[in-house]
Amino acid sequence: MKSSETAIEVKVGALVIFALALLVTFVLVLGDFSLGNQFEFSVEFNNAGGLKPGADVAIAGLNVGNVKSLRFIQNERADANATAVAVRANIEISPDYADAVRENSQFFITTRGVLGEPYIEIVTRDFEAKPIEGGTVMRGVDPPRIDIIVAKASELLSSLNDLLDDPSIQTKDLISNTASLMKNLDTVLVDNRENVDTTLKNVADASGEANQLLESLNVAVDDGQGLKRTLRDAETTAGSASRIAKRVEKDIDPILADVNAMTTNARNAAESADKLLTGNEQKIQNSIDNLENSTARLNKVSSDAEEVMASVKNGDGTVGALLTEKELYDDLKEILRDIKQRPWKIVWKE
Repeated sequence: MKSSETAIEVKVGALVIFALALLVTFVLVLGDFSLGNQFEFSVEFNNAGGLKPGADVAIAGLNVGNVKSLRFIQNERADANATAVAVRANIEISPDYADAVRENSQFFITTRGVLGEPYIEIVTRDFEAKPIEGGTVMRGVDPPRIDIIVAKASELLSSLNDLLDDPSIQTKDLISNTASLMKNLDTVLVDNRENVDTTLKNVADASGEANQLLESLNVAVDDGQGLKRTLRDAETTAGSASRIAKRVEKDIDPILADVNAMTTNARNAAESADKLLTGNEQKIQNSIDNLENSTARLNKVSSDAEEVMASVKNGDGTVGALLTEKELYDDLKEILRDIKQRPWKIVWKE
């Protein structure tokens, strides 16, 4: 009896455990829970448009994540249509799809079908932009406000109704005048069909010539590559000129300062020279005359010295004889040698 009750309890316990495991599995699958690390970023909207936490986030119609939370923030957009309060949606998606979210991606709040729940659709048109980093705050495309559209449409219909009900405006006359205007316009077009056809043909020809001109221009600029290279070269040249100008500007100040100092010194020297010359012309002239006289005297002294040297070389006079007479020179040399060897001979004789 006891073994039978134990078996029943075991079966009931196993059934309960299986049911709990199945419930947890359904919750994880239906709730789109993930146990791994998710890629998180934020998107701001002026209006949430019915979006709720837990809403799907899709790329190309496939669910890749969900909205983790929604919170109010102060709107920092400098837009005339922006409201003072915005909504920031914190989004988490699978890391496998993070590369598909780029800096130029657009974020729309839309629904699947007429009565579907709102969700966020990410549209990435190309991969030229960089992938966003985790924690980046992006700007979403605000959903249309159906209530505002209905209110404006109601105002428009009310204004039109008031206009039609205004007794000062004859609706019948307005319709009649409009019909007359259309009739007259049709008559003008019929009567001038040839002119209208010619005008349209001329417009078509002008459009064709413009297309040819654009094609020729496109070929001339090498599909824009030549023009781009030219613009890049011009930009590089402008940058080099700017750098040179900066360097010259750094070096020109000391040079200008030196030039100014040199100019000031030259001006001072000129002023000093002018002061020195003013009133001293006669003295300067006298000094020049004295200098000329001194030069003449030096020339005369030089001539006399040359004559003396010539006389000496010719053997004239005592000095000339001493220098030219070899025997006399040898005697003097012998006397000097003897005096060096026996200097006492100068005092007494032996």
